[in-house]
Amino acid sequence: MHYDDKKLILPQNRNVILPLIIFSNLFPLYGVINYNWTIFTVVYIYWFELLIITFFQFLKIITSQGESSISTWTKIFIGIKFLIGRCSLFLFYLIFIVTFLGVLASVKEDGKTNAVGMFEAIFFRGTFYRITLLSFILYNLVDFIVLFILNDNYKTAKPADNNNLLDAHILVVHIVVVLGTFLYQGVTDKLHWNHKSAMIACVSLFVFIKIIADFIKQSISGDTTDDQTGKFI
Repeated sequence: MHYDDKKLILPQNRNVILPLIIFSNLFPLYGVINYNWTIFTVVYIYWFELLIITFFQFLKIITSQGESSISTWTKIFIGIKFLIGRCSLFLFYLIFIVTFLGVLASVKEDGKTNAVGMFEAIFFRGTFYRITLLSFILYNLVDFIVLFILNDNYKTAKPADNNNLLDAHILVVHIVVVLGTFLYQGVTDKLHWNHKSAMIACVSLFVFIKIIADFIKQSISGDTTDDQTGKFI
């Protein structure tokens, strides 16, 4: 394929991810509205999304070719060390959400237990819950294949580019979850909103901020590619 042909195709490849950002992020809100998801259910699936992101960052580390002095085995070692560090961090986060939010998962509305409670969420029981998880996997898979591999970003990327325990995206998810949790408690305890109304308000906040964060993440990624390779100019 000639350079001119790639210059036309690659921006289209980059735009493939944009509808998926909106589509995948709307799944939790739909789950709250139609399946009465609890605060734990939503936070847990966002926690699992962080694991999915971590796995694909591991793949980016070991497939990066922008630093020829680093051998394949060294990149694998860096990737495994990154996985251990991230998973250890997320384990503490999981303990927090289980002990702190697990109690809220037992909330009942109109005398009926929520469709997906804490244990059902942990073991991914519920068809739509699994579909939501698959949407997160699909989004990150497309991001890896289209933006990283097909756009040849892996040729200029270095292992250090994805070897960070805390990046902006993860910090945004953490902040949104914490703020959303306190918002949920505030509107239920102080304003006496019912469970479903409070969940819709909180998860709408989750979704809105996460969509903006994901758009910014992709824009920054695209700008970096522009500066390094000039393919999108």
